[in-house]
Amino acid sequence: MPLKKLQLRPGVNRENTRYYNESGWYECDKVRFRQGTPEKIGGWSQYSNFTFLGVCRSLWNWVTLAGEILISAGTSLKFYINQGGIYYDITPIRKVVSPMLGVGLGSPFTAVAGSQIITVFDTAHGCTSDSFVTFSGATGLGGNITAAVLNQEYQVTVIDLDQYTITTTPTATAADAAGSPGGGAAAVATYQINLATEFQTPFSGWGGGGWGLGAWGTNQVTGSPMQLWSQSNFGEDLIFATAGGAIYYWNATIQLPAQDFTVTISTPAVLTFAAAHNLVVGDAIQLVTTGALPTGLIANTTYYVASVPSTTILTLRTSATASSATTTLSGVSITGVAGQFACTAMSPALAVGQSITISGVLGGTGTITGYVNPTTYFIIATNGSTTFTLSTTAGGAGVVTTAGTPTGLTYTLSTIVNTSGTQSGVQSLSYRGIALASLSGASDVPTVQNLIFVSDASRFVFAFGCNDYGSTVQDPMLIRWCDQESAIDWTPSATNQAGSIRLSHGSKIVAAIQTRQEIVVLTDSAVYSLQYQGLPAVWSVQLLGDNISILGLNAVAQASGIVYWMGVDKFYMYDGRIQTLNCDLRKFIYQDINLSQNLQVFASTNEGFNEVWFFYCSEDSSTVDKYVVFNYIEANATGGRGVWYYGNMGRTAWLDSGTQDYPIAATYNGYIVFHEFGVDDNETTTPIPIVAYISSAEFDIDDGDKFGFIWRMLPDLTFAGSSESVTPQVTLTLYPMQNSGSGTGTAVSANVDKLTGASYVVTEGFTGQINTRVRGRQIIFEVQSDTLGTTWQLGANRIDIKTDGRR
Repeated sequence: MPLKKLQLRPGVNRENTRYYNESGWYECDKVRFRQGTPEKIGGWSQYSNFTFLGVCRSLWNWVTLAGEILISAGTSLKFYINQGGIYYDITPIRKVVSPMLGVGLGSPFTAVAGSQIITVFDTAHGCTSDSFVTFSGATGLGGNITAAVLNQEYQVTVIDLDQYTITTTPTATAADAAGSPGGGAAAVATYQINLATEFQTPFSGWGGGGWGLGAWGTNQVTGSPMQLWSQSNFGEDLIFATAGGAIYYWNATIQLPAQDFTVTISTPAVLTFAAAHNLVVGDAIQLVTTGALPTGLIANTTYYVASVPSTTILTLRTSATASSATTTLSGVSITGVAGQFACTAMSPALAVGQSITISGVLGGTGTITGYVNPTTYFIIATNGSTTFTLSTTAGGAGVVTTAGTPTGLTYTLSTIVNTSGTQSGVQSLSYRGIALASLSGASDVPTVQNLIFVSDASRFVFAFGCNDYGSTVQDPMLIRWCDQESAIDWTPSATNQAGSIRLSHGSKIVAAIQTRQEIVVLTDSAVYSLQYQGLPAVWSVQLLGDNISILGLNAVAQASGIVYWMGVDKFYMYDGRIQTLNCDLRKFIYQDINLSQNLQVFASTNEGFNEVWFFYCSEDSSTVDKYVVFNYIEANATGGRGVWYYGNMGRTAWLDSGTQDYPIAATYNGYIVFHEFGVDDNETTTPIPIVAYISSAEFDIDDGDKFGFIWRMLPDLTFAGSSESVTPQVTLTLYPMQNSGSGTGTAVSANVDKLTGASYVVTEGFTGQINTRVRGRQIIFEVQSDTLGTTWQLGANRIDIKTDGRR
């Protein structure tokens, strides 16, 4: 008989039996299709040997005006920017508890001898477990728990509303226990924003699971929210947000690593930098120190640039209002505490180091010793909004007063920052993100949302599932946007383009993605199109389809102008109209998926290979361990475009190449890796071979009722791209069968090696012939590689068949 070519249809199909899919492929892992034939996927290698904390759920990549290539990563514990391979923690600050703000910790630490666990008392701390706090200004407890031990960043475990624990490296001694509670009244706690969990915690019962999922009367399972981020660059700056939280802003002008400065202790305080700071009046900044800032400045508190006398010098104010550096206090009275005054709640907040000028003729009740009209005093203590203590000098003793309600006086607050006292350590600009709502000129910025992004062409910042104007209540179907080219102006007016739209189909907005001339918005049951119209409507909305599902925020991707997403039970595409995406693996995938971890599902593209990747958790896994790929270019069995293949891989986020040379992805080990880089698993410093294989469906050895005897195979493949330092190798296996239900007989496997010294100018060189003894009516053909340095693409393998008997 003539040699028979093993030319199988591209793509993997598991929608029917293995025999029904004759002349096709049935199983695979780490394999893709190119020009109709299977090949091993590319390897991966470390982007950086540094790691991040938590599970990364969001990646973004952009280039600053200075040409710096930045990667931002939102994890379950932190938010980072990676520059030059180094991770910088820009997780925003939630609050600072400091005696300089009027509320101190007051010796909060309690140790138990023989334990590394320290209990911290802070009334209404507001923490969630696994959030982070950094202490400064604390004193030691008397033993191993020194000031240096306490004044660090710690991850907290919450006990109750007023207490949590931290774990130190050294073990507390009896002296530490005797010195508890301790830490000193000057201790400061700086709390980072609270984040959600790294995966969903399933719960079941009535109301568990989405509407319409499962049979009537069955118990449905869903999960509690997990940590999700959305992010997009606004010019060279970054806007990012945590789902269910506020919106934050990172100013690229604040360089990485941090810029150091010195403080001239004066009225006003002057900050001097060694090099140009590039800041302008109105910029919001925060300060950090390795020691202590002078009185009047508080670490991790937002200040605003008041003046820029030169490129290396600036002064600060505490007010976000750029138009004025002063404001008048109202409702002022003198309390019974020496030198302390009270007023109605103030905005901007009162701060130590600010000055207040009192003018007018003192009348009414209460006295201020030494007052003459006018006199300027300095705030030496405050609770930030309603009480403040005054001194005639910055950092001096409180003025002598008696309680009462004086009349005839005007109290003018200057927001210019003054300093006194001493300083120590190194002072630096903080590179942490700052709440967008706290930026100078911010107006009606949403305080809560589920998703943000920036429209590229028109430069609007969108907030999806946010609070309405004048409300703090989150509306999961509301869309708001800022004025064009202004990330801070969200108040609609006749002179700007800020606005909002509320959608009606569905219960919440799940995802949104930008494509061509529109923004595609997906709720939990419908798809909408947002299109820019200009004034007066600005953005119009159109319902594209109903009764459509999507698994989560990140389960959507856009490739070549077409939007693809993974629904609850099928895949979809939108290319101007919504279509169900025919999937040859649909049943296989949805019979082995953990839908209670639906928010972990994410999609992305690998444009270099015309692919859309979907990652998900298998049925018995709470972590992402599976992927399925749609190749939208390869020709399929019906003559159309698009084939599918799948495999096993643990990734938590993916971003196509963009400004990088290769796609990047995040792993569970805290690394960002380049994909399609090399041929091996180089996530760590020790290369590991990638096990890649593909096996066919069952196909008849020959037509008729007789057995066939395969006595030899002629391989056809290429090892192009394999490492030159090894001899690449694959294993070809034939599994004979009597019939579809008989199971496989004795398999015959043989290694195919690259021939050393072969010429690649004209032809490939590899094992030319494999002698086999395979007898059956049907066979399964498999190719596998598991050696370092090996990559391959299959060609048209041939088998030599002799007719055999019927039994």
